[in-house]
Amino acid sequence: MKNQDTSDRFEELEAGRILGDLVPSEVQDWKMLSANPSNQADLSLELAAAALDAEFLANEDTVLPEELLKKLHNGISEFVKAEPENAVIVRPARWQGLLASSKAAWSIAALFAVLFVAKSFVEKNSVDPESLMATAPEKASSSEARKTLISKAGDLIQSEFGGTENYNQMSGTVVWSDALQEGYMSLTNLPANDPGAKQYQLWIVDPGRDEKPVDGGVFDISANDGTAIIPIRNPLMVTNPQAFVITLEQSGGVVVSKQEIVVALAKTS
Repeated sequence: MKNQDTSDRFEELEAGRILGDLVPSEVQDWKMLSANPSNQADLSLELAAAALDAEFLANEDTVLPEELLKKLHNGISEFVKAEPENAVIVRPARWQGLLASSKAAWSIAALFAVLFVAKSFVEKNSVDPESLMATAPEKASSSEARKTLISKAGDLIQSEFGGTENYNQMSGTVVWSDALQEGYMSLTNLPANDPGAKQYQLWIVDPGRDEKPVDGGVFDISANDGTAIIPIRNPLMVTNPQAFVITLEQSGGVVVSKQEIVVALAKTS
């Protein structure tokens, strides 16, 4: 799948996740695509959903302050793009119900209010958008997620890493599930890297898919990590991994590795 197709598919699934419209197979697709660092969740979608959900719990007689209404009116063009003439617009059923309800006017106003306030707050205070999500429930740690995978995966693959000559002090394991498209590395005594210069990158060897290894994601090791639990972030489906290879690459990783510095290898068979 091309990068643009992958990005478009992720945006479609992300909107469906927020709206609660995903079927189990789509949840698996979303989980796989969201592991790709290039696919970033859209904060504005989360804010919009929060605004609408909050409105349906509020008193329908509530009135927006006049000053805020003026700001919303003047700022709507920043969030809304005119629909082409005669365009066929397909909207999820949940949104169609919302627009047909008696609360539609206030709900849309609440949506724009949240987006307007969030945008103004970020611009005036130079706040990283990620900080606006600080109050969201924290995701399970990689260590907890690894334990869960080990306990629930019926097709679990588990292999030991062996370090190469210059990395023979390191040790570790990799666990992987084809069915869940999920896996984790547990790495001990892997030397710390300088993220600005070099980063570790995982490669998954799956001959049944492609002659070239699949990118499993870049990661860093700090001096204080001890044993680090690293989630595998494969943007492509892997169905029969024969080996997992860790290399040291330029900062940001590479599309195709020359494998000039091979750090460790874990064979599955």
